[in-house]
Amino acid sequence: MDIAERIKKLREAYGITSNELANITGIHPVSIRKYETRKMVPGIEVIDKMCEALKLPRMIFEGIPKQYTDYSFEGDFYQLLFMLLANGTLDVRGKWVEDTDKDTYFTVNPLLSKYLEIKNGDETIPLENLSIHPLLDPNRIIPTFVQFESYLDLMKMVQDALDAKRWNAKAKGETREEYTARKMDMAEEDQLELMLKGHSWKQHMSGVGDREQTMEALDKHILEGGDYYSFIMQADMPEAEKNRYIEAYEDAYISRIIEEQIGSYPRDRSREESSAWVHSKVELIEKYKEDHPDYKEQAKQHAIDNAQKAREFANSPICRSAVSADCRHNPRN
Repeated sequence: MDIAERIKKLREAYGITSNELANITGIHPVSIRKYETRKMVPGIEVIDKMCEALKLPRMIFEGIPKQYTDYSFEGDFYQLLFMLLANGTLDVRGKWVEDTDKDTYFTVNPLLSKYLEIKNGDETIPLENLSIHPLLDPNRIIPTFVQFESYLDLMKMVQDALDAKRWNAKAKGETREEYTARKMDMAEEDQLELMLKGHSWKQHMSGVGDREQTMEALDKHILEGGDYYSFIMQADMPEAEKNRYIEAYEDAYISRIIEEQIGSYPRDRSREESSAWVHSKVELIEKYKEDHPDYKEQAKQHAIDNAQKAREFANSPICRSAVSADCRHNPRN
């Protein structure tokens, strides 16, 4: 059943004419007739207008959405959670709205008790007594639920600002509209990030593999005439990820130069001394980049030279006669 049939069936189910439907929805009657006869297709704004006027969900007009869901991805769980909150199936309780020491949790819309009964064995649990608590993984440093609570905090800030009777734009440095728009943008960023948790380009591109696979593939690529840069650029991964690999090589190249000046990492020193060494090295790397604007070309030439050395060594009598294949790794320092 397409959208034209759905609009017509809806009107017939209500027992109203196209003119009456137009009057209720505020849509021109000629447009209603064109939608029903497939001479026009209603856009999203028109469908939303009908939904708002008739207090109906979009599914009435569009059908059940075909949504890919795999709960092995955290993002898919958060997609469902946001949807259940948006349509009023779940409600957020706890410290976020009640100003208590309780952790954030969820309650179920009590109206569902007309259709559902929750039982534990023979015991019936009243829906209003049911609470759903997030299962936080203690092995994770920052559980994703913390970001969800950040989203809730931002949404509460928006609501509090909208509810405030007065707003001193001069004291706050921005108008009410600017403040709420900024906080809403931040909340929507959190929401999008949560819905993408677990999803990655790696599901669709092969990348470079794990460390062992990468080293084997790189060795083969170098022996066939390539170098580190050409290996990364031909990999099946996004451009931004390729750039990160190249930047890592550049930093490693500069790092070797810096360590000739300050020595290697002081493993036998105190924590404070080790930390100071790392901090100093980071600063020196950035200073090197400022003083040598051609550092990118230097690093690339270094990769080309290393690849050439590796090929020469691999073809040398010493390497050909060696029992261990590890000898061809030696020139790449």
